Amino acid sequence: MYDRYLSELKKENRPTDDIRFASGFWCLIVSDDPEKTFAEAADHIIYQADNYSEWLTAAGLQPLSAHLGDREQLRQSGLLKVVDPDTAISMIRNFINNIPITHIYSWTLPPGLSPRWAQTHLELFASKVIPAFR
Repeated sequence: MYDRYLSELKKENRPTDDIRFASGFWCLIVSDDPEKTFAEAADHIIYQADNYSEWLTAAGLQPLSAHLGDREQLRQSGLLKVVDPDTAISMIRNFINNIPITHIYSWTLPPGLSPRWAQTHLELFASKVIPAFR
């Protein structure tokens, strides 16, 4: 997508310096206890991914994944990544080494879970992961 974006800018004689480009992980959650957090979020992400895939397919688009029948299929799909802060830093560094993004995004609140649930994970991301990129 990045290379295509640059190509289209060049076709229109638009500048390609200082490009702001956003990309990320579909669902990245930072946790001090990734297995526990995965277990808490998994059924919610399965519900969300299966519904999105159904809607996308009905619209003639590519589904997010094959139907996710259980947590092991979710784990194998890679849609839900629950990792400790150091692993998140490594994942993001590897990602930005391959794609020169300026902004990263991710789904951080699985449907059906309260914002309070996500707060702990967002605070951990803010205090441990973000400083590694300043």
